Formats: sequence, structure tokens, C-alpha cells
Amino acid sequence: MVVCRNICLSDINRVEKEQLNKESFSSRILVIKGSEDHQSQYMNFMMVIFTAQKQNTIIDACILDQESSLLQQACDITNGIYLKIPQLSGLLQYLLCVFLPDAKIRKKMTLPTNVKIDYRAACFCHRNLVDIGYVCSVCLSIYCSFTPICTTCHATFKIVDPRPIPKKKIKK
Repeated sequence: MVVCRNICLSDINRVEKEQLNKESFSSRILVIKGSEDHQSQYMNFMMVIFTAQKQNTIIDACILDQESSLLQQACDITNGIYLKIPQLSGLLQYLLCVFLPDAKIRKKMTLPTNVKIDYRAACFCHRNLVDIGYVCSVCLSIYCSFTPICTTCHATFKIVDPRPIPKKKIKK
């Protein structure tokens, strides 16, 4: 799934560079998702999201089955639309009415909004979503438990114990 988005962003970048008259160019990616998220793709997908944001590419998500926190984040960051289809029988109508209009026209429409977006990050060691974690100060990798060596950039961290508090002598 991430590879397809990388190819889309590469093609969008190529088309933007090939434009001779530099007309305004609006690019979008529509993701139609019918399977579960794989946390192993979290890091690569976040890179795709930030690249799309930098290129002003909108990522829209049409969810057929289970909710996707990754696509919620992608749609929010790139100003796209995230919509879980309530009934599959109305899929074509949702695709035509919600996802087909251009970004300029969308501003004038009343479209579904994301109520709650899960911005938890996935740890690099187990790929699980964490509320609180440890962050490598060199490469910003996130871990669910303390590790003395970062597995991403191999930076080493010293475990510094707090200074021992000197005992006060009791005078007799």
C-alpha cells in the first residue's frame, strides 16, 4: 500500500516539473481501504504523508471496513476527507458526491468532518501505538520502553542515576 502512494507522489512530482506554462496544478490521492492497518507500515506511511503535505497533495480516504488511525492522520495533515462508508450500497454516490469535487469546490460544500483523530505514534520496537514513550534525541525514533542503544541510528544513551543524597549526621 505504501509503495503505491510513493509511486503516486513520484508521478505527481514529475508532472509538476514537466509543466511548461506553470499553470496551477491540483493533485489528490484517493485511498479506498478495505483491510486492516499494518503497524509495520507506520514509518513509511508517515514519510508519505509528510511528502504529500510538502507537495500540497491532498490525501482522501474512503474506508469500507475498519477505522484507520493512519489514514485519519493523513487526511487531517493534508486537508483531505476521511469518510467511513456506512453502507456499501451507496459507495458510488459517496465517491461521486464527496470525493470527486475539486478542492476549490469542496470549500463551498458541506462535507463530513473528522470528529476525533488518533495521533498516537507507533513505537519502533513493536510497532504498537503508544500514549507515552521514549524518544531518541538523535533520530526521533519512538520506543515504548527505555533502550540504551537506538536501533535506528545506533546512538548510545547513558543511564544516569540521580545523585545520592548525603545522609545527615545525627548529633547526640
